[in-house]
Amino acid sequence: MFFAKTLALFSELTEEFSEQRENNMQKTKKPTRGTDETFLKLMTLSGSSILKLLGVPSAKAEKYHFRAVTLKEKRMEPDVEGIPMLKSEKGLIFIEFQSYWDPFIRYRLVASVFQGCAQQRHKEQVIAGIVYTDDEYKKAALPLSKIMLAESCQDWFKEIVLTDYTETELLSTDPKLIVLAPFTLAAETEKAEVLDKGREWARKVGQVFHTSQQQEALDILGLFVLNRFRQLQYKEVIAMLNFDLMDSVAGQQVYEMGHQKGVQKGVIEEAQEMVLEAMKEKFGIVPSNMIEQIRAISLREHLTELLRQAIRCSDLESFKEMLSKALSSSKEVR
Repeated sequence: MFFAKTLALFSELTEEFSEQRENNMQKTKKPTRGTDETFLKLMTLSGSSILKLLGVPSAKAEKYHFRAVTLKEKRMEPDVEGIPMLKSEKGLIFIEFQSYWDPFIRYRLVASVFQGCAQQRHKEQVIAGIVYTDDEYKKAALPLSKIMLAESCQDWFKEIVLTDYTETELLSTDPKLIVLAPFTLAAETEKAEVLDKGREWARKVGQVFHTSQQQEALDILGLFVLNRFRQLQYKEVIAMLNFDLMDSVAGQQVYEMGHQKGVQKGVIEEAQEMVLEAMKEKFGIVPSNMIEQIRAISLREHLTELLRQAIRCSDLESFKEMLSKALSSSKEVR
């Protein structure tokens, strides 16, 4: 009975992995990074607040009213990936919200500025900026001085790192920046503290945003909280902010991503347990260190192979060699 169940799961995992691999080979679109679209929503809601944070004088920033956002289709190759370009009554604005490691982000932003100006036949000044969600992403970016005079970019090219700010500093720049408050806390902050702060952030959203904008502002805040603090669950966030993300399209998308991750996690955990059950059936007692090692493997294809080896290997030492290879492969993928 046990091996019938084991072989059935093995067949299911193998089929799903083959299907997934084939789908991945056919897709060219880069997976959603989690924050890009949310930052663009913030730009349309209160773009002037971001401009102030980038150092644009308040009087000038307030004159910008964003009419439309053109987000070019993103592709896997960084050299052809589009940078968001925003149109306003006062000119063109190019802003990239950088939440991952990319050494060529500055190069691509400058290239997009020239390309965008040429397409729009824009001859006046522009604003270009990068908002890094963490200092490590800024450090990874190659300096513009390698390809051009850095002095020529001082007036129009601006950069900030959100984790450099305290909540007080954000609010002193513009109270509406309360939606960026999650980035002022370390990602490893204890859950209880995040939940307390989140309720406080939600109250401040109600104070600084017009009634017609509060739902959208809470959407943005909730999505940033989910992105920043991976230990929080969807239900905890909606309870913390006292609203349901499912009322918004963005929230539904996040819920779907979370649901898919939950299903994936369940499949992985079941595969891990099946490998352990197969080992116990074949070899008897399984050493605790090997149990920990197997539960540390999160790639389905590796677990599928280990399940196969647990059935085939004649002794525990032979299986240990295969486990060691699987662990090495997992580290390389990371």
